[in-house]
Amino acid sequence: MKRTVGFAVLWAVMALLASAPLWGTLPEPASGRIDTAERYQDGVWTPVSLPQAGRPAGGWEHYRIRFDWDGRDPVYLYLPTISQRAVVEVAGERIADTENRTTLVSLASGVPALVALPGKLLERGGNQVDIRVQTLGLVPGYLSTLYVDKAERLAPYYRTRVFVLEYLRLMVPAGQLLIALVVLVVWLYRPQESLFGWLFLLLTTSMFVYLGMMRELLPTPVEAMYYAIMAGSAACEILVITVLLIAGVPVPRWLKITVPGVPAACILVSALGLVPPAQVVLFVNAPLNMLGQLAALAILVWAALARRVEEAWLLVLPLLLSTVAALHDFAIIMTWLDGPIFLSVYYRPAMMIGIAMILMRRLGLSLGRLDNINGYLTQRLREQERELERLHQDERRETAARALSEERRRLTADLHDGLSGHLASIIALSEREKSERVEGAAREALDDLRLVIHSLDIDDHELPVALAGLRERLERQLKRLGVAMDWSLAPLPEIAGVTPSHALNVLRILQEAITNALRHGGATRITVRGARSECGQACITVENDGRPFPRRPERGGEGLINMRRRVRQLNGVIDIEPLASGTRLTLLLPLRLPGAEPDQGQPDPVA
Repeated sequence: MKRTVGFAVLWAVMALLASAPLWGTLPEPASGRIDTAERYQDGVWTPVSLPQAGRPAGGWEHYRIRFDWDGRDPVYLYLPTISQRAVVEVAGERIADTENRTTLVSLASGVPALVALPGKLLERGGNQVDIRVQTLGLVPGYLSTLYVDKAERLAPYYRTRVFVLEYLRLMVPAGQLLIALVVLVVWLYRPQESLFGWLFLLLTTSMFVYLGMMRELLPTPVEAMYYAIMAGSAACEILVITVLLIAGVPVPRWLKITVPGVPAACILVSALGLVPPAQVVLFVNAPLNMLGQLAALAILVWAALARRVEEAWLLVLPLLLSTVAALHDFAIIMTWLDGPIFLSVYYRPAMMIGIAMILMRRLGLSLGRLDNINGYLTQRLREQERELERLHQDERRETAARALSEERRRLTADLHDGLSGHLASIIALSEREKSERVEGAAREALDDLRLVIHSLDIDDHELPVALAGLRERLERQLKRLGVAMDWSLAPLPEIAGVTPSHALNVLRILQEAITNALRHGGATRITVRGARSECGQACITVENDGRPFPRRPERGGEGLINMRRRVRQLNGVIDIEPLASGTRLTLLLPLRLPGAEPDQGQPDPVA
């Protein structure tokens, strides 16, 4: 929506500025006006009014004006518009010839002149000035209203006319040449886009009419301009081809043939002398130019309204203005309108702006598509990198798991077949020899070995399985000793990140707590509970009814030191609290256990 409104405002401003020549006029001096003259025709001076327009093209027209001079200040003769050459004489002496300054021979006619009237040739009172006007080519003769006054009063108006009628018109071919070079570069980089090639031909062939504006640089006979106009008439066919490509319509082959065919036929007919060049231009090339612009305009309007082609809207207004200007210029050539100023040159910038906007639009769309593709490829690359990283990590984990599993099986088999067998043999021999102490130590070693073997088979989230195995072994041991045990770990929350090392540490801590209760506390009842702590951690408490644990032990035994080390490896906290009758050990564990052992320099987690 914003883009549509922006284009609408832009074209509205352009239409207002571009239509100014149709309804606006250049400022003229307020004094010194001369609007009557005499024209010499058939040996007789005839009074005429100025401006004199619509005179047949070719030949000379002789005019004479009269003015009064007070003899004090120097005066100048200001000719706002003449077509195309003016020779000024005072008292029979030539004082100026506009051909020595500039002469435009083409569809860019009409120049101003400011001539100093020498005081030595003037008289106080009435004076007369002879003005001979020559017209060339197809441009009808024209002599505007004249002014005789001081230089400081006439110079600003003269400079304005020079800028508009000469400098501004010379800027147009320079700008068109620049756009043509830009289109050529784009076409060379994208030769598959035939539209750019036809745009380049359109811009170059339509520049042939500018050759007359560069007469000083390219001294060419007037007759050569007719052939330049014939060659440039290919632009009308190229314009139709261009708008067909913009509308997305296939270009007929016969239309492409007319691009070189029509100009070549016109040039051949004129060169052979079958038809005068001026007649060919006037009755063949000029009408074809009108028809080509009208056809192109109709195709653009159809493409914009019926097919909703956005690029067609970019050229509708410039082509409309160019067509109106071409009709205006054709009417001047046919003397249906007065004036030597051809508007086609001034409306070329609108066409160039439209072409530049098409190029910028296509460039913007290409950059937008390129950004989208780059964004898509970048996203896909990141996804592939993440996928490769994930696969790499999975492969590493699988490789490590396979190696660990193999090592577990090997170690388990070795322990079970080797050390476990030896302990079983020691127990059997102790029973035969009635050595209870040896038998007890061997049974403890065997239970401890089975605890290690069982922990090697524990995977993540399987801590309850390891705890259940510990309970089974403890119940048999405590039952032989006559110690009651209350075990309830079902409320314990799930703990993630469990490895065999983590499981063994937890089992060792609980085993050490129960062993200390039996060995040092003389407990007869042990209670093991699981729950979620107030801070959201997993909590395991072990209580016994034996002797209370001293609040400030003189030194910790080897078992207490081992428990502290194992708690640090679990990133947990352990608290040993003496009760009125017995001791309570509280173990707090995070819900996700660490993947590596913590730094040995961490503070002691035992409260």
